Amino acid sequence: MHTDDAQQIWNDYFDRKKAERLGEASVLWGLMQNGGVTDETVLALDFVLFGSTQSNVEDLAKQLSENYEMKVEPFEEKGYWFAKGTTRPYGITLGEKQHLGWVEFMSDVARSYACTFSRWSLEVPSLGVTFDSEAVK
Repeated sequence: MHTDDAQQIWNDYFDRKKAERLGEASVLWGLMQNGGVTDETVLALDFVLFGSTQSNVEDLAKQLSENYEMKVEPFEEKGYWFAKGTTRPYGITLGEKQHLGWVEFMSDVARSYACTFSRWSLEVPSLGVTFDSEAVK
């Protein structure tokens, strides 16, 4: 396999994952609206990214730590690392466009470190419910 072919495979993979995450975000937002969430609803946001190079995952987590509480931990399968982030203990509010923009940003920033944006969840303490991106796959 040529270097150009390998790069195209990675580009296709990242593009596909970004499209999947944006599709999940659209469905998730609809579920949230149907569940009573508005642009003013206070949410707790948790998310996971992963990569195969520890230093890349650590660098990604360092960048994201400017706005989120972050931790890096090894995955059960050798060679993978998780970057886990949260807005806790603080709440946030999001509108639909902000939510989609955030998902797009997370996909792009993960890619810039050769990592993948995996999943996220939004807990709504006032309604006692959590909306998880994995539930809409």
